[in-house]
Amino acid sequence: MKVLFVSALLPYPLYSGGQVRIYNLLSRLSKHHEITLVTFLRNLSEKQYEKDLSFCKKIITAYRGSAWQANYVIRSVLGIRPLLLSSYDLAELRRKIARELETGAYDLVHIEPWYVWPCLPKIAIPIVTATHNIEYAVYTEYVRRFRFSLLRPGYYWDVLKLMFWEKYVWKKARHVIAVSEDDARVIRKSRRAARSVTVVPNGVDVDSFRSVTKKIGDHPVFLFVGSFNWMQNRDAVSWLVTSIWPKIQKIYPGSTLRIVGRSMPDPLRKLVHDRQAILLEEVTNIEEEFQKADVLLAPIRIGGGTSFKILEAMASGLPVVTTTLGATGLNVTHNKELCIGNTEDEFIAAVAGFIKSPKKRNEITINARKTIEREYAWGTIARALDRVWYETAKRII
Repeated sequence: MKVLFVSALLPYPLYSGGQVRIYNLLSRLSKHHEITLVTFLRNLSEKQYEKDLSFCKKIITAYRGSAWQANYVIRSVLGIRPLLLSSYDLAELRRKIARELETGAYDLVHIEPWYVWPCLPKIAIPIVTATHNIEYAVYTEYVRRFRFSLLRPGYYWDVLKLMFWEKYVWKKARHVIAVSEDDARVIRKSRRAARSVTVVPNGVDVDSFRSVTKKIGDHPVFLFVGSFNWMQNRDAVSWLVTSIWPKIQKIYPGSTLRIVGRSMPDPLRKLVHDRQAILLEEVTNIEEEFQKADVLLAPIRIGGGTSFKILEAMASGLPVVTTTLGATGLNVTHNKELCIGNTEDEFIAAVAGFIKSPKKRNEITINARKTIEREYAWGTIARALDRVWYETAKRII
């Protein structure tokens, strides 16, 4: 089958969850389909990574840059689209896609995530769209927590536009992909059509992440992983270093907090430094960080979808403490595959449970690895998307 795949970002290097997801899906599905990748560039230097995507039949790019460019912001303020969609409304790329569809006999178009919709020309063939979060819900929570109250009305107006367009794209697409059943329920309610919404979850390369059982020493090593391009991770680290980490330090003197992630804003960077945490921005092998650590801390308060860092830690035999929201969308149970704490005290109690009880820690990490192998291996996940493509294009599997 011939597929035109439109991605919001170049799926290499594997710095963010979206890149990990798209890279692993395309590298597997390209063995059975001819895939043309259409993608946006944040920086022109990203062109060098096209060679790492040789499994794609063809790659078409356009420069987007940062979302906070004056033309995108003005277009959003004066127009009907929110800032997120305005930054993907590139006439140059729309022309390239139209030309490609005219010259190639494509079976379907897949866009991921949904908010690249403005770059599409009028399309006659089926469209599959994937959503990594319920974006309007994520942004609503962010605005609710925004410290400058005078600016909130403007941000809320942008969120209302985002909600309209998110639901609009769900309805216009032939089939919608969600990464969790929780997100799928929201989409089905909006579309009023259950059969055209399918869960294709995030996953793990189970061969790359080895599960290693080890003892926790006298000076535990705690780990946080996440890209700071995303507000969810900025909020989580802020809560972690200001409220949770100081209490952990008192209970476990000599313990270490390692924070892995790129693009941390300077105010947050200073806060991390002041609280004696270690920031690592140039990690090339995240598996090594998982093996060095004793517990993964993921105090997520904003977001949706599913977390790659939690899945990868579970695959690596690293105990996970997160919130109910952080575990949303995963087929896991508190005290079975991971531990959940929604307050500072609950979070610290969950950490103490792992450190005090090697038996509990071992049972949970074994259960976590089994769940990953059974439900979150990329091979299984790619086959699920493969079925959606065939069914959407009205082909027989």
